[in-house]
Amino acid sequence: MTRPICRKCLLRNPPNVISTFGQASYDHYRLPQTLQPRHYNLRVLTHLEDETRLSFSGEVEIELRALQPTNNITLHAGPRLQITSDQTHFYYLDESGNRTKIGIRAVERNSKYDYYILMLCKVLEPRQNYVLYIQFFAPFVGGMSGYYASSYKDQNSNETRYLSVTQFEPVYARTAFPCFDEPAFKATFNITLGHHTKYVALSNMPVTKKISISGRKNWLWTIFEQTLPMSSYLVCYSVNDFAGLKSQNTFSVEFTTWAPASAIAQCKYAAHIGPRLLDYYERIFEIDYPLPKVDQLAVPDFSAGAMENWGLITYREAALFYAPEASSEVDKQRVANIIAHELAHQWFGNLVTMKWWNDLWLNEGFATYVATLGMQELCKKWHAYAEESLENMMVVLNSDAYHTTRAISQSVSRASQFAEQFDHITYRKGAVIIRMMHMFIGDITFRNGLNCYLKRHAYGNADQNDLWRSLSEAAHKFGSMPRYLDVQRVMDTWTLQAGYPLITVHRDYVRNTISINQRRFLLDGLGKTMEKDNSISNGCWFVPISFTSAHRANFTATEPRVWLQCDSQANDIPLEARSPLGAEADQWLILNVQLTAPFRVNYDTLNWRLIIKTLHGGDFRRIHTMNRAQLINDALALSWNGHLCYKIALDLLRYIKQEHAYMPWRAALDHLETIYRIIKQTSDFALFQPQNFMNDLLRPIYVYLGGMETQPKGHCRHHVAHKTLINQWACRLALSDCLKRAVQYYHRWLISNDPDLVNPVPQNLRSVVYCAALRQGDEYDWNFLWQRYCNATAASERRLILQALGCTRIVWVIRRYLEIIFNENSSIRKQDISLAFGAITRSDIGFPLAKDYFMNNFTLLTKSLESNFRELAALLLQITQHISSPHDYRELKMFIDCHRKLEKLATRSVRHAVEHAQVNLHWRQKQQPEFTRRLKARY
Repeated sequence: MTRPICRKCLLRNPPNVISTFGQASYDHYRLPQTLQPRHYNLRVLTHLEDETRLSFSGEVEIELRALQPTNNITLHAGPRLQITSDQTHFYYLDESGNRTKIGIRAVERNSKYDYYILMLCKVLEPRQNYVLYIQFFAPFVGGMSGYYASSYKDQNSNETRYLSVTQFEPVYARTAFPCFDEPAFKATFNITLGHHTKYVALSNMPVTKKISISGRKNWLWTIFEQTLPMSSYLVCYSVNDFAGLKSQNTFSVEFTTWAPASAIAQCKYAAHIGPRLLDYYERIFEIDYPLPKVDQLAVPDFSAGAMENWGLITYREAALFYAPEASSEVDKQRVANIIAHELAHQWFGNLVTMKWWNDLWLNEGFATYVATLGMQELCKKWHAYAEESLENMMVVLNSDAYHTTRAISQSVSRASQFAEQFDHITYRKGAVIIRMMHMFIGDITFRNGLNCYLKRHAYGNADQNDLWRSLSEAAHKFGSMPRYLDVQRVMDTWTLQAGYPLITVHRDYVRNTISINQRRFLLDGLGKTMEKDNSISNGCWFVPISFTSAHRANFTATEPRVWLQCDSQANDIPLEARSPLGAEADQWLILNVQLTAPFRVNYDTLNWRLIIKTLHGGDFRRIHTMNRAQLINDALALSWNGHLCYKIALDLLRYIKQEHAYMPWRAALDHLETIYRIIKQTSDFALFQPQNFMNDLLRPIYVYLGGMETQPKGHCRHHVAHKTLINQWACRLALSDCLKRAVQYYHRWLISNDPDLVNPVPQNLRSVVYCAALRQGDEYDWNFLWQRYCNATAASERRLILQALGCTRIVWVIRRYLEIIFNENSSIRKQDISLAFGAITRSDIGFPLAKDYFMNNFTLLTKSLESNFRELAALLLQITQHISSPHDYRELKMFIDCHRKLEKLATRSVRHAVEHAQVNLHWRQKQQPEFTRRLKARY
């Protein structure tokens, strides 16, 4: 029986009031906790047939439970959603399922927080159930968030095909349908998609049935199974005309990869490794994947690398496609890494979701770290665990050494802050501290604690304290931590404050004692480049200290021998002890075995000299490969900011001429890249050129790895990443053999009868050859490669060519390329703008041209990137990484002063970009003279 509608409400507020806008009375960035959504019935009709009228319409029915008395409903609805005024209704739902209509007194919209607020004629009672029904409509507009349209060219007919897909993370579900768009408001979903019969519909769950739409010829409703409880940002659906490739596996989960029919062959590798990775995660987490299927969907226009939607994972094409005839081994590994990351999310993020965006690192940090475990299981020859761990560590030690960095877990209240959370701190630092924790509590404790955490919070939400609790319980159960410590006490010092420590080690060689203390490490040394900021503290961390000495050289014992601790006022407690492990006065001591924790180490001069002596000797491999990389990275970073003299750092670096392993070279060239960007703008660059400093370092390893030969002779341990890295530097610095062979390879391709079908350039050398050839070449060479980009069908090849096109030294060609990149009708997709622009900025002559273009055409760029100020700030950072002169710095400050909106909408990103330039300027003025003086003394 239906209760009567409140007649007074209807008289005061006729139905069309619902479509009006008003100033909303509720003005807090979080939804009120008065209602809990329990279930959504969502129906969406998608129109893709007429490219001039791409749009969608739908209806949503939300079952709610009142938690507190309230007379209004506040939920999210994006500003582009047109909500049907006379088709919004609210009902009381009794225990038998009968509905009684409740009047809606007024409606407000709050554009600041995307709130849609309905004022009701009565107060809702706690523990009672209700139903909200809303119809909505929206056109597909530009952009790659919410529910949006994408397109691709059919290779056979050359016609444009349209598809639709969702990207809801972090806060874009609200732009597709009215919902409670916060991660803690989990609910189940029944999704139904309406579409023309020439399309296929996909969503999180399998299809239950398809029925014809009454009154619409050749149209279907595709109805999906009900989902498990999940957050709105994980809802996903797509309407497309793709082909599906089913994985051949013995597992109970159905695995299908979707792409345009002409590209489905490039999905074979993804279809092969996906089920294997899923099976591995089930085994290590000891929790079955709870859904009946996994779909992987390649999306032509996609802003992220990939998105972990439960049951329907979406990918950028280059992140999913692997073409054996065109892609390199590095491309293959990249695809595997991204798939491993997204599948790890099915547990970390989907099964257990963070309560709020301040703990996004619980999703992304875990997925990044666990992906390295999955990669190691998938293909041990890649050495993925060690090399990805080193890569993550180097990124963190570089990016987290600025004043403008942030804590891993921090308050998030503004829309711009949501996007800024998706950075190296969340992904890389999150992964690094999880690895550190794995190391100091041990594998058994780590797995037991994670299993407890996942089971305890399955289908719910958690914060970092919930994780600490589960891991502490396991640590004390297995006795893997001292009783006076718990995981939370240690880990809060790493997640709730910015930066990381510099550990200073001083040995008293007479008394055979050692003192260890900590302070925050900053790239500008004493902080002279920044205005004084009283909010920046020196910091104190609970630091697990592992170590070994020349006496034993035991680099397998990664567990902490001692802990650096903090007092109740967060001040560090220096550690003084007898020199450990029987290290005599003539034997080195090395801390942080296999880089288990994110900190830098500075030793006294004598200990540095003892390390250098061993590195230059025949038994330098007694020091673990990761620690050799650590020593290089720390020495160069400490010299950068004045903590260590360049004489010691360069003496240590010279050992690398006899180094054949990848990781030490990766660490060395990572830092030398930063110096190269600055010194190439000065008259001292000649000292850096191959005939001097870099020739002395590079030539032995270039020869050892076989140079530009395609098959190293008898050296099976050489992997592609190492050879590519060395060859890129060799050709960049104009080593004659490298350039000669690169141009020869390119010329063979240039004279090919059908260059789109026959490419004689070896796949694993293409990144080196394309760039080197264009650096030496003319306009014809550039145009040839541009045409190959336009005709290429392999996603990895297109990505590679985009970067190589920025290598030319012809000024007007670079300017033309910049125009192409930002042209609205360009064949370069918006998702690839940053990739192409960055390639120009890094090139020999590209930086000043890219800088001027960015600053002089900012309005055009803003339009091209659809006012995505986070992307604009990312382009600005690519520029400021190269700024080191007072003139360029003043120009940067003037530009920001004239574009305050950029700073307002991407505050931390812009400030970080400015500080990057300040740090470069500081080094050029204060440290470069010593660096060049040391080079002159030797070369």
